[in-house]
Amino acid sequence: MDKIVKVTITKIVDFGAFCDASIDGKTYKGLIHISEIADSFVTNVSDYVTVGQEVDGYVISIDDNKDQAKISLKRV
Repeated sequence: MDKIVKVTITKIVDFGAFCDASIDGKTYKGLIHISEIADSFVTNVSDYVTVGQEVDGYVISIDDNKDQAKISLKRV
């Protein structure tokens, strides 16, 4: 998709972080998988992001049927 958007972190889990992303005027629930947090090996996601933080995210893919998006921080 090649789009960088502002995302807001809503929840941190062992395997990554959930976020809200506004893409082309539509709000999506996003997942940032732990492998997409940083270039280095990540063991604790909360070392990189916090709930409520707004960050730039790269849109990997969008599922319009489910209003979900896959987001990457390391590709920004």
